[in-house]
Amino acid sequence: MSIYDVFSGSKPFDKAEWAAQKQAQRKEAYELIDNTCLEMASGGDAFRSYLEVQGRFDRYSVNNAILVSAQMPEATQLKEKAAWKANRVYLNKDAQKVIILEPGQEYTRKDGAKAKGYNPKEVYDISQTSAAGRGQEQDAKSMRELVAALVDASPVPFVPVDDLELPVFYDSTQEATFVRRGLSEQELFVGMAQETAAAIFDFKHNESRDSSNFKSYCVAYMTASRYGVDTRGFDFSRLPGEYAQMETQDFKAELGGMRDVMCEIQTEMYKSLEKNKPAREKEQAR
Repeated sequence: MSIYDVFSGSKPFDKAEWAAQKQAQRKEAYELIDNTCLEMASGGDAFRSYLEVQGRFDRYSVNNAILVSAQMPEATQLKEKAAWKANRVYLNKDAQKVIILEPGQEYTRKDGAKAKGYNPKEVYDISQTSAAGRGQEQDAKSMRELVAALVDASPVPFVPVDDLELPVFYDSTQEATFVRRGLSEQELFVGMAQETAAAIFDFKHNESRDSSNFKSYCVAYMTASRYGVDTRGFDFSRLPGEYAQMETQDFKAELGGMRDVMCEIQTEMYKSLEKNKPAREKEQAR
């Protein structure tokens, strides 16, 4: 008797069936992206939900952030089943999966152009596992630390002034961001985040302050929600009118621009927070 006889009752792997299943998942994922974009473009909860997800999952592509926001907007930590198992964490019996897309192999289209395919991947949030409730430990940051990190993230200096119509204002002609004294911590952080985004759009992406104004507003929301800063003052009930008229690819390009600037800010903030961590720990030890 062969040792492989123990598998005699198992169902043989059907590659064609597996490929068909993956193709169906891929088709459903792209349809979900398109439908969610239509809903998002009209403003409201769907758009806000996407921003929150993209802020938490800043390394996710726009497509994948849209997919997560449509399937499980409250997700905080997503991994494949095997990755959870490797950490001795196991899926619940009725675990809800989330489908995202991962880059596949490059291929040649019929017209000769090179393109990259994307394959559906099943991931699960920590809430669907035996580790539910644990979450990722977050090192709470003080508002002073967050503001200092935004200072480091900005491509231009911040200048405190007594008389300013807006709470915070980036002036491209003077290459400086002016901050009105006396702001609350929440007003200060949100204003600095928005105007830092405006400065980055201007300096690194050659977009005028007027053209990037709404996108900077969205970047400020993602940054604030990422660090637990009060976001109740934000309003997404109405989006720029042109969004509703855009093709899906153009709309996603707008979202991509927001994501790129948000990632630049968060990368620089992370570096600043890590650099100042020893000083913070020493101060807390006193």
